[in-house]
Amino acid sequence: MSKAIQLALLAVFLVPLAGASSDCPVMLISGAGDQDAISLTFRNTGKLPIRRLEFNCRRVNARADKARRNHCYEPNVSFLPRTEYTLQYGYPDGKGPVLVSLKSVMFSDGRTWKPSRRDPCRTLKIVPPRVK
Repeated sequence: MSKAIQLALLAVFLVPLAGASSDCPVMLISGAGDQDAISLTFRNTGKLPIRRLEFNCRRVNARADKARRNHCYEPNVSFLPRTEYTLQYGYPDGKGPVLVSLKSVMFSDGRTWKPSRRDPCRTLKIVPPRVK
């Protein structure tokens, strides 16, 4: 078999694999704020259950070096594929608009996935209700 044919076959088999791993395994669907907390609705779009999930939660307009990140972390869970879930977390640094993004996912097989510039995930801005 010639080298050109070997390379073509290799490309045919590896290109689909590379594309499959570039999708964010967690789809952030919506977020809402109430008087005491934010709620975050997401879907596990991966093929395996999620065992651990961590989000970046920070106040909008907070300086990066001064912003305290809220503990938006689920250390021991079983989020099944193709299922929607809603979680609640307290406001970081007091009540105000919050940016939420995926930080890391650990699957049931022990693999960890983190977003990158090449493989980004959606970010949500959650705004608390106005007091009347």
